[in-house]
Amino acid sequence: MKQIILIIAIALVPFLGNAQTSVFDKFDGNDNVTTIAVSKKAFQLMAKFGGGSEEAKEYASMIENLDGLKVFTTESKSIAVDMQKTVKSYLKSSNLEELFRVDDKEANVRIYVKEGRNDDHVKELLMFVNGIGKHFDDNDERKAEAVILSLTGDIDLNKIAELTEKFNIKGAKHLKKAKK
Repeated sequence: MKQIILIIAIALVPFLGNAQTSVFDKFDGNDNVTTIAVSKKAFQLMAKFGGGSEEAKEYASMIENLDGLKVFTTESKSIAVDMQKTVKSYLKSSNLEELFRVDDKEANVRIYVKEGRNDDHVKELLMFVNGIGKHFDDNDERKAEAVILSLTGDIDLNKIAELTEKFNIKGAKHLKKAKK
């Protein structure tokens, strides 16, 4: 399955530049920020070419109604502070409401959603994780300080944790808590 996803990802690279723009795009192109951007067209193509297995069909049903995914990760404390300010500013101008938050010794996690067609679906999901850099030792290759994950479309909260887990996105394990 990992090989299939890798092949699809390589095939979709030309489409990644077309992902929906957002207030968080100011972090895109910064050498101190790792950016992942997946467009609606990329999700449609992934769903179309997912394969015939049961796992592939389930994966396709998770992504077919998504409009875009953007993930911004930084190891820089100053950029993490800017990310936090940008998230706070965005929350003031959007109709997002807090789904849940976790403040513990591991990290500070905030997940916000915009109401969808029913209680299990949302139009937008925004996750902000910070404070995680202090928990890595010098042996770790990456020392993420903050993560912004923005997902738009018709999002089924019951399936989203599985999707982000398949993309192996840092901080995605916290989305499993949103299902509960």
